[in-house]
Amino acid sequence: MNRSSLTKNVLTASLMMLPFTLVAGDAPGVFKVPGTDTTMKIYGFAELNGTYDMGTHNSDIDDFDWASFLPTQPFDHPVPGVQSAATKNNSLYMTGRTSRLGFTTTTPSDFGPITMVLEGDFNSPSPSNFSSPTTTNGNTFRLRKAYGQIGGFLFGQTWSTFFDGDSLPDTVDFNAVPSACLERIPMLQYTFKTGSNSTLAIAAEFPFDRMFQGNSGHVVSQDAGEGYAGDSYQDVPDLHANWTYSDNWGHVSARGVMLSYKTGGNEVLGAGNAIVTQPSLSATGYGAALSGHFNVAKDTFVWSVEGGNGIGRMLFGAIFQSAINDGQKIDMWKGVGWHLGYTHVWDSKWRSNLVYSQVSMSDPGASNGMTLNKWLQSSANPNYWGADGQPNKTLQNAMINTFYQISKTASCGVEYAWGTRKTFETYTAAGALVNDGNTGTQKRINFVFHLNFF
Repeated sequence: MNRSSLTKNVLTASLMMLPFTLVAGDAPGVFKVPGTDTTMKIYGFAELNGTYDMGTHNSDIDDFDWASFLPTQPFDHPVPGVQSAATKNNSLYMTGRTSRLGFTTTTPSDFGPITMVLEGDFNSPSPSNFSSPTTTNGNTFRLRKAYGQIGGFLFGQTWSTFFDGDSLPDTVDFNAVPSACLERIPMLQYTFKTGSNSTLAIAAEFPFDRMFQGNSGHVVSQDAGEGYAGDSYQDVPDLHANWTYSDNWGHVSARGVMLSYKTGGNEVLGAGNAIVTQPSLSATGYGAALSGHFNVAKDTFVWSVEGGNGIGRMLFGAIFQSAINDGQKIDMWKGVGWHLGYTHVWDSKWRSNLVYSQVSMSDPGASNGMTLNKWLQSSANPNYWGADGQPNKTLQNAMINTFYQISKTASCGVEYAWGTRKTFETYTAAGALVNDGNTGTQKRINFVFHLNFF
């Protein structure tokens, strides 16, 4: 190739790239899509997460949740009829499955800019899909966010309106704290200003009512294992409101939610193959939250408290304790969760955090006079899950960590995480009291190496 041809090719390539370089300024990853009015931003990171357990731990974290999940923390000791063993040997785990990829586009319209967000990672706990080092680390890709926004109107999947990300503690642990709402859900949301520094968001969200046993879309009844008597038909979306005030000192968020539970009305085969229509049952759950953060010189203090009736899945540590159909009514667990976090910035490279959180659950009782906890463990309920299914009374979690900013795009962190899970009383299937509850204790070191695209 002669010098003239080389110069021509370089000029042609430069002109082709011109639409990409004329926008974005210093914004990394932003460019204009050639032939359109749309600008696009690509973002994401590669990440290595690791855990080192020094106490009891889940023996299969390849297929399930590897990050801290206190609701199913194994008990410290074997429990007759509930947990046959306690895995207490030291255990190391490492994964790159939290690595993330996202796209954001902005397109002008007669109604103002239209924004689209699409984001995913590979952290999908999928039992029996062989997403482990056995098959060259073939982790399943999952959808995190997929939504569009026009002005104040948003439609698609993103963080729940009950979520306040600015009040979350700064943790190495991927799952943060059990007291937080960590739900991403499909929704219709509208946000508008209520003042120069405040907004109000209202939303109708998909009513994904994950119950105690974790059955998607079901309100579990005592004969759900034999047919469709436990199937729910949630015809009313979750209704949310979130008022947020922000200023130089920080922010405050006040939120509320109402949930609808419905079940029954299904035809099942009874004695002698007679068709029996199950009674229709309904209940309304509700919850509220108050959270925020305060700037303290270079440091940050975050806090949150939330609670209510039947809002288990809005508390990460209580996602299996929402509502249960006991055959006569829908019983809703009462829950309260709170957390505090303090970030101290040592200098431009180092920061450290202290974090504490707690979740407390109250037993609503079942229709037959039993506590709901005792009913769940009775022989009348075939959906009892052993150790994982034991209802939790309290969860406590404390963390201390330090992060180091290696460069503009790279960082690392190490953390000590302690947590306890305390259950309600344990009964045999015949209803005999075994003990006043079991305890599972987490003693874990978390570490992370994080590298942004830009």
